[in-house]
Amino acid sequence: MRLFWTDSIVLSYSDVAAAKKWWITAFDCREVEVPQDWDDPLPADVALRFPGSEEPTILLSSRSEGREPCEHPVVFTGRLEKAYEHLRVRGLVAAGAIHEEWGTELFKITDSEGNAIEICKEP
Repeated sequence: MRLFWTDSIVLSYSDVAAAKKWWITAFDCREVEVPQDWDDPLPADVALRFPGSEEPTILLSSRSEGREPCEHPVVFTGRLEKAYEHLRVRGLVAAGAIHEEWGTELFKITDSEGNAIEICKEP
């Protein structure tokens, strides 16, 4: 059973290489080729997929290329406590404890450039 998944996340970074390293370290993502059917792939784009996922669902782009980022990135998990511990041991749970918002249990982390990412429990 995979620990993390998402529908789609697009984030813009000033340093795409550092962001890619952060996502790989945090979530064990794998870099894959950017699918040609994604909206207008740009030269600096990086596509990532979570372990256990067949398709990429994360797009990292260069801020200099002007792509609009996802305003509210959410990563899902069915095992919130395990996900929290997975990220904590990697030094990444800096934005608070597990809590409830809008009827959903979640916690927040920040990436290499300070973007807030919610990790939400979804059965």
